[in-house]
Amino acid sequence: MSALLEKIEREARELTPEDRERLVSNLIAGLEAARPSEIDQAWIEEAERRYDELVSGRVKGIPAQEAFDGIRRELGWKK
Repeated sequence: MSALLEKIEREARELTPEDRERLVSNLIAGLEAARPSEIDQAWIEEAERRYDELVSGRVKGIPAQEAFDGIRRELGWKK
């Protein structure tokens, strides 16, 4: 453990329980924001793959209204 980390730990232990909780929450939130979860990463890769297919012309997009109308028909909903 580095000397800086040891110093920070010592000082953190002197904080009130509420302040330590806030510090820990902020540190964890920073980690979660820095790294997407496996699921998030998979969705990012899927979105990038689909975007690449669309802009390259390998697939053709359909208008949103047409897609929604098709979904409504599949679900048996009236338009």
